[in-house]
Amino acid sequence: MATTIIPSLRSALERLKHAGAVNGLLLGWRRQILIHLLPYEDFRAERALHMLLDAVGHFASGGDREVKSLWFGYQGVFALALFRGETTLLILHTKAAEVDFLRSAASTFLDDTQLLVEAVLNPQEVVQETGPPLV
Repeated sequence: MATTIIPSLRSALERLKHAGAVNGLLLGWRRQILIHLLPYEDFRAERALHMLLDAVGHFASGGDREVKSLWFGYQGVFALALFRGETTLLILHTKAAEVDFLRSAASTFLDDTQLLVEAVLNPQEVVQETGPPLV
């Protein structure tokens, strides 16, 4: 799946990376990394993704709560994590005032990502909705 949707997701993530004071981005699907644009090694990025998913599982386990985002900061860097379905987006940024703008842009990106993932996982449904190919 990843090889099919990575090019369009990567270009969209590159545009998102220039949306503000963004230092790094990570896009994950389930527990695997799709795109890693963080200033860290691969194993650290993977560990960050797993810790975010574990935190979401912890906060959601107390009932029927759905965690859509987490935001926290440490030593001048802020981390915004958004969750849609099985997709996770982590954004590292340096200006706390930009969090609402980044959350809005990232939410739009994740909504579009869900459409791409759905198209890859269920290609027959997409073909039926759009009709037969034109010759």
